Amino acid sequence: MRCLAPGLVLFTTALLAQEAAESFGHSRHGSAFDEGPRQAAYLMPGLGEQVSFPIVGLSPEGQRFFDQAISQLHGFWYYEAERSFRQVQKLHPECAMTYWGMAMANREHVDRATGFICNAVERSASAPRNEQLWIDAFAAYYGVGEDHREELQSGDAERVAKAKQAVEEQRVKRAAEPEGKKVDDRRERQLLKDLGTLVFEFPEDIEAKAFLAIQNWHAYHWGGGVEIVSHTAVDALLDQVFAKAPMHPAHHYRIHLWDREAAERALKSAMVIGDSAPAIAHQWHMAGHIYDKLDRHAEAAWQQEASSRADHAHMQRDRVMPFEIHNYGHNQEWLCRSLSHVGRSEDALDLAKNMAELPRHPVKNRPDKGSDIAGYARRRIVDVCEDHELWAEAVELCYDGFLGDGEDLRGEIARLGLLGRALFRLGQAEEAERAVVAADALLARARAERAEAIDRAEDEAIEADRSRSETDKELGQAQRESTDVVRMVLDLQRELRGERLLANGDAEAAIKEFLEVRGMPKTLLADAYLAAGDAGKAVELLAAEVEARPGRLPSLRRLVAAHRAAGAEDVADKVRDLEAQIAAIPAGPSQFGADFGVRPPLESIGPFRWSPMSAWPLALPQAGGGHFELRPGQPTLVVFYLGFGCLHCIEQLQAIAPQAEEFAADGIRIVAVGTDTAAKAAESLAALDEGDRFPFPLLADPGLATFKSWRCYDDFEEMPLHGTFLLDAAGRVRWQDISFEPFTEIEWLLGESRRLLALPMTVGAK
Repeated sequence: MRCLAPGLVLFTTALLAQEAAESFGHSRHGSAFDEGPRQAAYLMPGLGEQVSFPIVGLSPEGQRFFDQAISQLHGFWYYEAERSFRQVQKLHPECAMTYWGMAMANREHVDRATGFICNAVERSASAPRNEQLWIDAFAAYYGVGEDHREELQSGDAERVAKAKQAVEEQRVKRAAEPEGKKVDDRRERQLLKDLGTLVFEFPEDIEAKAFLAIQNWHAYHWGGGVEIVSHTAVDALLDQVFAKAPMHPAHHYRIHLWDREAAERALKSAMVIGDSAPAIAHQWHMAGHIYDKLDRHAEAAWQQEASSRADHAHMQRDRVMPFEIHNYGHNQEWLCRSLSHVGRSEDALDLAKNMAELPRHPVKNRPDKGSDIAGYARRRIVDVCEDHELWAEAVELCYDGFLGDGEDLRGEIARLGLLGRALFRLGQAEEAERAVVAADALLARARAERAEAIDRAEDEAIEADRSRSETDKELGQAQRESTDVVRMVLDLQRELRGERLLANGDAEAAIKEFLEVRGMPKTLLADAYLAAGDAGKAVELLAAEVEARPGRLPSLRRLVAAHRAAGAEDVADKVRDLEAQIAAIPAGPSQFGADFGVRPPLESIGPFRWSPMSAWPLALPQAGGGHFELRPGQPTLVVFYLGFGCLHCIEQLQAIAPQAEEFAADGIRIVAVGTDTAAKAAESLAALDEGDRFPFPLLADPGLATFKSWRCYDDFEEMPLHGTFLLDAAGRVRWQDISFEPFTEIEWLLGESRRLLALPMTVGAK
């Protein structure tokens, strides 16, 4: 029995038998389907038109969705690819290739991919030769051998289930093997051979050639370093694709191929990749890689903005939270960097602030995780302020909460570092010293957290009955990671001591402190050398920075100032050359190179920023009598639960109930929408002890019309889903979670609700 209030225990005991027979929110097809998309796909403009992957037996509609899914795979838009494949599967439930496609869409989720490929093999006995080769290639990749094939295709449910279990057990065992890297290498090499067989037997199949091309890259970057023997040979393979389909989305693969080798060789693909699949943000994004590698930062910024706009169009159209978009944070932070490089500091800082404002999630967007949107936001705010010496703005941002709330130690290190530096450079010594005191206090905290991390790792290893060597490895990892944070605090203390010395006129002593700091930006170190009167050393540092990273305005401007301070005889010529480089930075597309090609207006791709959407209508009968209609004017937490028959939903409502007063104190009302009739919900409430009843209205939607309009519904399996939504006073959805499970981190959600509702509504502007 789960932990419930005493008055609920007897009530929920009667529900356990019902819950065992029903699957509230969970897919009827198994757990592999739980995590994927649950809403129907639709045909997107510009997708599927450049690919041709005919599947025997598909209707015209099914084939269009299949080709769209292949386009989405080529653009690494895996979540939407799975959605499109699921749409085909709904139209053609026994089509083996739909399950192959879902496996392809989950290469980053091996457990799910393995389950899907087993389903493909199960249905593949009568597939034509080419489809069989596609399925066999990836079945072997995921460990489905010939011994499993007979069982999977037996038609006997028990034998099929045992075969799937055996494949999964082998996967888990393989993942734990010490020789895992060698196993992965063999799998990647075998897949290259199997795709090569497809190309040999079906030389007109350009999709086989496209997937063989990208497998060379996958095997190198994801498969443990299987060497690409000849980039030129892979490029020639792609040329065969483009000879038949000039705008094929495999232009994406040419960019990955040359990105780290010879970026200029991918310029011809960078010119057209966005238009090859315009709905896919990643297709616009990847061209930005090439322009950035060639130090063409204005063109890179254009591409990243196009990518952002494509994402925003998708989010607005399909009502998606930013943290649900793969690569969104990386794209935004790259745009922020590129804007900063070309001197658009105001836009860069505005974008970094916007990233900090966006909705967070306890798993998908955490400020303490550097690769999440909020983590990127913190780094970009610091970088832009330091690169452009925006010290007054930095102080304001540190005090306004954009850099964290003090709970995250890494965030506090970043905040105090920027705050202390800014205050010292503004001459506000008294306030700066308070930042120094706060930074000094972090050392004891970091060491305490290190001890806790080691103890926690030890407890978890003992509880999991790890071996001695495994335990030592996990303890070592916990110690290394937490010691890195201790070193970050020590570096912070050195930085602030250096800033204090610099402010007090002792630049030489400041330099000694700065030289001990790991990763100290050369631009900031050059400032200290200039203050020490050693302009020559500042020139040396900055010239090396400009040579290593050309075309970046902040470094160029600092180097101009350093040359002028040095006062060498040829300073005029050097300054003139640097100013010419600054003037050559393009201001917009009209100044881009001829090899940039023709682009659509950015406004036609989508909006500049994410905007919360207006909530859908909500007008339903209330348990116990009366009628509730949602109207703007008060922030509201709307919870969709699957009736009193769902034990997990009751747990969620029980978790919300004690927090209801705190939500109310912040002006947030709560309503819950259930699948029961109003009469049944009232009867279930009456069965509870008075103290266990929920202090918020329960609304009835037995026909599921509201569940469907709020997208809390699985279109494929025609079942309701759990949903939690935060609406602001204007009726806009500021946060949401739709899932096969209810959201239960209510205390976290209360804090996030306070944060979001306190922020000014600047998102969506521009």
